[in-house]
Amino acid sequence: MASAAGTPSPTGSSSNGRYASYVPHDLPYNEAYENAIMQITLRPDPNAKKGIRVIPEGSSEQAQEGVSVRAADIAWESLPVIAEADLPLPLDDPRRIYASQVPGILLTHPGGYHEGGPGLDPEMDTFAEDFTSRHGDVQNAAQLQVARNKDVKANLELLKKQMLDRQKAVEHNAKIHSQLKALTEQHELELKLLKNSAEEQRVKRETREKKKKEREAAAGTK
Repeated sequence: MASAAGTPSPTGSSSNGRYASYVPHDLPYNEAYENAIMQITLRPDPNAKKGIRVIPEGSSEQAQEGVSVRAADIAWESLPVIAEADLPLPLDDPRRIYASQVPGILLTHPGGYHEGGPGLDPEMDTFAEDFTSRHGDVQNAAQLQVARNKDVKANLELLKKQMLDRQKAVEHNAKIHSQLKALTEQHELELKLLKNSAEEQRVKRETREKKKKEREAAAGTK
């Protein structure tokens, strides 16, 4: 998944490991993580933690303890240091405390990746340019918010479609696996029956040969 675009980041930030130098596509595939994303997307938990919402700069909204925090009040030093090799983090990782635009998925860093860790270095991030190119008719803050909400909705719908496709693939693979398992078990049973049959034939043959020799031996003594 991409980063939580549009989520405010702490102010006064710079490089020195405070931003990611990679994108989510660089991270190795993690089946457990993808299955968790599929579960939370298709079957959202109404009791899932909402996370701490970050209030952007310029807003007059007051922070509420445990509910929201102003971006200017977040110190980079207070954020966890997460190695790229540790990503993606499980969705229940305790370092995930900040809200994202995807219900049920919390972030470790404001504006960070859904996989965990900080977001992309602004010098490398083309989100602003891409957004502007798609919404060149935006003239004011209200229109900007409408455009942003439209993008968020479209991205969530795309994510749901992708997860539905994944669910179908998972169910198909599970069906194939079940069929292969049944065929394997049937084959093993057939081999066992053949082995037992061969063993029975061997015992019968040896019994016949033994009786034949006994008869021949008895006839020779007469």
